[in-house]
Amino acid sequence: MDKLHIRHEGNDKTDSELENVMDGLGLHNDDKRLLPCLAARIDLTFESNRDEAVFLEGLLVASSMRTVYSVPQHRQYLRGGYSSEPFVAEAAARVIFQHIQSRRTYTTREGVLNAYKTTIPLAIKRYLKSGLISKGTRGELVARTLLTLARDSHYLENVFPKEAITETTKKSLSPTVSFNQAIPVIDYLKALIPKGYRDTVLRSTPQNMQGKTLEEAFRGAV
Repeated sequence: MDKLHIRHEGNDKTDSELENVMDGLGLHNDDKRLLPCLAARIDLTFESNRDEAVFLEGLLVASSMRTVYSVPQHRQYLRGGYSSEPFVAEAAARVIFQHIQSRRTYTTREGVLNAYKTTIPLAIKRYLKSGLISKGTRGELVARTLLTLARDSHYLENVFPKEAITETTKKSLSPTVSFNQAIPVIDYLKALIPKGYRDTVLRSTPQNMQGKTLEEAFRGAV
């Protein structure tokens, strides 16, 4: 998990240059910490005509396991990403969770979920506003963010106890949290769909034939 951090390994750029880039984009220190993790977990596509974005993507390749898919002949930017790798995705999820735990003070399960549901979208929002993310991929990025938050929030809701959360509870849970656990399809849909629409969606039936409701069809599916 130590690889999911931006740092200079064999790179001639200085730390002050990195700070200037982050300041130029209007990003915070938290955004710097979350960037490689969210790039791996949600698959960020960087804007190729923004110098700061090209610089940061190069750092992710150099120090955060991002893969170069192609480089144009002019070599002014690269096309990179994170291939489907469960171990990297799991490590990224755990680093994000540890970051939220270290930055937020909460004493209830609702506090944990609210911190998780607000920290990630706000970071994504700042990346989009700064011009760091390619405009053509924003719609897909929002969809991936919502799908990932629904899955993770359901998992965390079942991991954390209903009673008050103490520092001892946090320390005991951190090493055991594993985001790759399978969850039931219906539970996932309930986490994804707003409460006011859940019954309508889950009780829906096929329009072109007689059949079971969505909830009946996927009951027991994981």
